[in-house]
Amino acid sequence: MSKSIGIDLGTTNSVAAIKRVTTEVLKNKEGEFITPSCVTLIKKGRARNKFEFIVGRNAQEWLKQAPENTIVAVKRLMGRSFQNEVLQQILLENRLNYRIAAHSRGTAKSVAIIIERQEFTPEEISAQILEKIRQDAESVLDDEVDFAVITVPAYFNDKQKHATRTAAALAGLKVRRLLPEPTAAAISFGVDQVKGDDARTVLVFDFGGGTFDLSVLIISGGQFIEQGKGGDMWLGGEDIDRCIMDFVLAETAREYDIKDIHAFINNQEPHLKNQFMAELKAKAEKAKISLNTEQSAYIDILSLLKDEDGDLLDVDVELSRTQFDLLLTPIIDKTLVLTRKILLDIHLTPELVDNVLMVGGSSLIPRVVQAIKDEFGADKVLVHDRPMLAIAEGAAILSHRLVDHYECPQCGTTVSQNEDTCQQCGFDLVTFTIEQGVLDIVHAAAHDYYLHLENGQKHLFIEKNTPLPCEDTAVFSLVHPDQRFVHLKFSNIVNEKEESIGDLWLGIDQLDEEELMKRDEPFRVEITLKIDENNIIAVNASLKEHPDLNVSRTISRGMSDEKLLLELEATIEEANRKNYNIYVIYELVHRTLAILKDIDRLGDPETGTVNKTLYQKIEMNIQKARRLAAENKLSKPTIEYAITLLQKFGSIIPKGLQHDIRHKVEFLQKSDLNGTYKDNIKAIDDLQKSLKSLGTINAFMEIDKAAYFLQDVDPDRAQKYKKYLDEILLLHKNGNIDNVFQLLNEIMPEVLDVIQMIESATNVIHKDIRK
Repeated sequence: MSKSIGIDLGTTNSVAAIKRVTTEVLKNKEGEFITPSCVTLIKKGRARNKFEFIVGRNAQEWLKQAPENTIVAVKRLMGRSFQNEVLQQILLENRLNYRIAAHSRGTAKSVAIIIERQEFTPEEISAQILEKIRQDAESVLDDEVDFAVITVPAYFNDKQKHATRTAAALAGLKVRRLLPEPTAAAISFGVDQVKGDDARTVLVFDFGGGTFDLSVLIISGGQFIEQGKGGDMWLGGEDIDRCIMDFVLAETAREYDIKDIHAFINNQEPHLKNQFMAELKAKAEKAKISLNTEQSAYIDILSLLKDEDGDLLDVDVELSRTQFDLLLTPIIDKTLVLTRKILLDIHLTPELVDNVLMVGGSSLIPRVVQAIKDEFGADKVLVHDRPMLAIAEGAAILSHRLVDHYECPQCGTTVSQNEDTCQQCGFDLVTFTIEQGVLDIVHAAAHDYYLHLENGQKHLFIEKNTPLPCEDTAVFSLVHPDQRFVHLKFSNIVNEKEESIGDLWLGIDQLDEEELMKRDEPFRVEITLKIDENNIIAVNASLKEHPDLNVSRTISRGMSDEKLLLELEATIEEANRKNYNIYVIYELVHRTLAILKDIDRLGDPETGTVNKTLYQKIEMNIQKARRLAAENKLSKPTIEYAITLLQKFGSIIPKGLQHDIRHKVEFLQKSDLNGTYKDNIKAIDDLQKSLKSLGTINAFMEIDKAAYFLQDVDPDRAQKYKKYLDEILLLHKNGNIDNVFQLLNEIMPEVLDVIQMIESATNVIHKDIRK
């Protein structure tokens, strides 16, 4: 039977565990409980033209040899925008050995890791870590591993959690739940500490390698109820390592009288610089760990740096516990500010917290532990005895709870989660679940969720700390009766800053044209925002006037679909800016709606894998739409003109010419869907050439068109044109051609004025909503 495990996908290290009768942390292929979250890409084969990913401890060995191909702390890039100010600061300070950029098939909200001139998303790199964990677990368990509960920082937003699910799908794992890391730690703690009906309010202080997470939970009777979340996604052991590295560099600069140590390092030979920085990082981390128990640590790196004269410089720096504590002060102060804020948000005081559970490698630092003891009281603070493993253990316990069947702890018989007692031995499964596992978890929203409206306004859909799953529905109005296109922008407020979590483009394309022409009020859209227990959002939308027409689609999060959508939106904005006439706008709206349908089919909903052929087709159609609009080359109005002409005046058109027009209409329709710009131009020109050959029949169409447009605004004139047309058609049928031309000469100047007025009118494509 396929297994379900728990995975702590960490910034620095990752761990897997499984719960059977007891909870077991699983060793990896190297015989270790902890797998470094490190991935490298190496060249293989005689021609060195093949590539292979290496993950974990073996990948760390490549940091010195090929740091530009070795990825660490990829979790910090998951779901990130390349424009993120912290990420830009990291790039400015040259803190990454590898290259990153906005993805070539994404927007500035995307990130690509560039290795050997290839682009990889953070999800694809994380998938390599998860795939190793899955394969190593299968080897230990001698069974397939298809399911997992994967932990994520409590403060991860929707984009980051969606990215984690995508990475899991790429690694062949089905995610049972994305579990906040502090909650996972609380489960591990609660199993050992909180029994039966005992109830405690626990603050989990999770200080890991890349993130700092806080969560307040009430634990009672196997239930874990999240009360509030907080933290900082850019604070962790990596930052402590950097403080130590900066200290070492500053001391080295002082000893050797180097004015700009960073410039000095950058001017070293590339391979020596890379080796030095890798050594410095490894020894800074080692010093940090040793200072948990020792009063001083030494960082020495010998014979890697050279001065201007080519002489070797040795780095030999002592870091005392006192100096280390001073380096930590700003970081600890930040953790305390965030800790006080989460309590303030949920109206708690330190006195009302029964326990503070400290997990994560950085929680072992004595100065950090003492600061929390000073804040809450020494008797309340518990440093988890398995701080590096607790999160994976909690995930494994929940994963066991979510499986359909498991082994009875007493007799080993397979039992269902729905059974209260074992049918084989009578064991009380419910009591065991409550005392030794987790009965239920009530999650809470990590952030406030907003929808942006016109004129910079925002609508608050769901507040931070709302119990999950939850949903909220609100009705909004489009801004114009003709509107067929809506751009919805969703954001979180994270630490009082706004962060985009995704965009949604809606196309309304299933409505009758006659109804649209007659509307004088904008449609109303009912939007439902749902957040599941994984804190991942879904959006449904429907027209209030047509509830049967569902216009929902997947939220875009910065990748290929969004890049294309933004290109499409830029085309729309250009059309609005240039005041195109109503026919060009009409054409562009219909092209936009067709393109939206294609974009919705572009990526795999689970893995995000892009259909490259479809991508190229969409990109071609967007550029085609822009050029055709700029050149006033119209397909849909021309097609509709031809079809209407055949319907109204087919009886006076030779059958051969009718067949020719229908054939060219079909060819133009096909060119619209799949043809190039040149194909479209040729198809339009060919059809228009055949239409022009009809001579006076086109004049009949102009009279009919003028009557149609005037029927609501000037019905008397519309009726007059209809009478003229009826008389002209009768004369034409009877062969009185001279009289036909006489009536045309009388009426056409007036008709052409109406047509000129219609065709010179401009329009815009609206895309906003209002409350």
